[in-house]
Amino acid sequence: MTPIVSCPRNSVGTCDAALRRMGYARSGRDRRDFSKYETVFEDPDYEKLRAATGAKRAQRLTSATLAGGSSLETLGGLAAIVLAVIGFSYLPFYMAGIATIAIGIALFAQGLSIMARWRDALRRLQGAKFDRQELVSGLSTEVFGGLVGVVLGVLALAGIKPLVMLPVASIVFGGALLLGGAAQPDLVYLAPERNPRVARVTYNAIQTSGGVMILVGIAAAVLGILGVLDVGPILTLTLAALLAIGSSLVFAGGALTARFIRRLG
Repeated sequence: MTPIVSCPRNSVGTCDAALRRMGYARSGRDRRDFSKYETVFEDPDYEKLRAATGAKRAQRLTSATLAGGSSLETLGGLAAIVLAVIGFSYLPFYMAGIATIAIGIALFAQGLSIMARWRDALRRLQGAKFDRQELVSGLSTEVFGGLVGVVLGVLALAGIKPLVMLPVASIVFGGALLLGGAAQPDLVYLAPERNPRVARVTYNAIQTSGGVMILVGIAAAVLGILGVLDVGPILTLTLAALLAIGSSLVFAGGALTARFIRRLG
């Protein structure tokens, strides 16, 4: 216990009145433990407020994760475009290998970002008309195709049959875009938009990007097959396929990023 002495304001020197007004304060060691006392009053809406706060935090986390994945998809596609254009005139082998890795990372990041928040994504999709099997197969193909593409690009740069690995990577990317593009329109429901005008513009852009991905996927697969069959210059065919794939990823990723980022505001 620590004694507390209280003296009158006008007193000088020793104060006898302080002895009568002396009290004691509890030190840190003697503080009372309130954990064993029951709650006297609790706000009846506390649990509702707590649940609403948790749901809002989860929604923001999901929107940030999806925006990050689509942003990486856009950046990966943009890097592939630059590398492919440079590769037509300078170090085509190395440019094609690095562009392949960039596209693989882009596809892998986009699919993985949605799968990482899959429960909340399904909660957002409740009530929306979408094909769950098509969405799952599209996302799984993007993740698998991106991972395989990264491996093939690394093997090509390592000198392990590069003129086979690079065209095969184009075929893999083509298949991933073909299935991923079919699921692209369903992703619009992951970020509901309150503004009707913005919602219509972004919805049309995402819908269009899905069709572009399907067409580019078919073209990339055809170019990859021609490269494997050695019908024409292999690196030129591969660079053309990578350029088309990168362009489609920039379009698709940009449309999704614009939609998801608005949910963070």
